[in-house]
Amino acid sequence: MISAAQLLDELMGRDRNLAPDEKRSNVRWDHESVCKYYLCGFCPAELFTNTRSDLGPCEKIHDENLRKQYEKSSRFMKVGYERDFLRYLQSLLAEVERRIRRGHARLALSQNQQSSGAAGPTGKNEEKIQVLTDKIDVLLQQIEELGSEGKVEEAQGMMKLVEQLKEERELLRSTTSKWGLSLGPLH
Repeated sequence: MISAAQLLDELMGRDRNLAPDEKRSNVRWDHESVCKYYLCGFCPAELFTNTRSDLGPCEKIHDENLRKQYEKSSRFMKVGYERDFLRYLQSLLAEVERRIRRGHARLALSQNQQSSGAAGPTGKNEEKIQVLTDKIDVLLQQIEELGSEGKVEEAQGMMKLVEQLKEERELLRSTTSKWGLSLGPLH
């Protein structure tokens, strides 16, 4: 939710309360009080308002004129704001996906506890675990190749995927180990 002060700033400008003889503050787009994420497109603090993932209000300046100045400047897309913005969005996405996986795991656990009289899991989990292990092995080889080629950022991105697959595999192993199945060594 946008506060009244932010709405007034948007409509009338940040210097709306100044007397005619007072000097206006000229904040540039590269000033530390300006939200760099907003300059790149939008501020993530505005994304999840009134949800469990609410980031709270952004304390920095969100000004459309400053965004336009940034887009017209010679340093547009060269300062690294977009890279930082993308990295931050990826971390938010990973956090939300982690929460979703935990929720699914809790749901599966509660469903397993409710149906404790039902038969144990079949070989499907074992097959899924084997498929995940194969995917992890292939991705690790690709990461090694990317690292040797100097493509560190791509390798880091793929490593995050490997970590997610390992978490998924461990979740499957923990559910099957409850039923007393042995699935071999961990990687």
